[in-house]
Amino acid sequence: MQNFVVNIFGSEYNIKADRDGEYVLKVAEVVDKKMREISTQYRQPTPVRTAVLACLNLVDESFRKNEAEIEWTRRQVGLLIEKLAKVV
Repeated sequence: MQNFVVNIFGSEYNIKADRDGEYVLKVAEVVDKKMREISTQYRQPTPVRTAVLACLNLVDESFRKNEAEIEWTRRQVGLLIEKLAKVV
């Protein structure tokens, strides 16, 4: 485990991670960017409320991406099954 210091939404956080520093910084940058985006759009009264909304948005984006990837895979498998059915 390595220790890292990241800055998110104006606050420093000490992070322990088993990943490399570049990865940890990239994750922190995504969180910081989303919190700043939420803060600009919705003007929450506290950083905690901004963080919760940012987390909800990030999880929603992740779920939607996963769903899109699953649907793409289903379509590709369906096309392959159709091609195989024609050959057999």
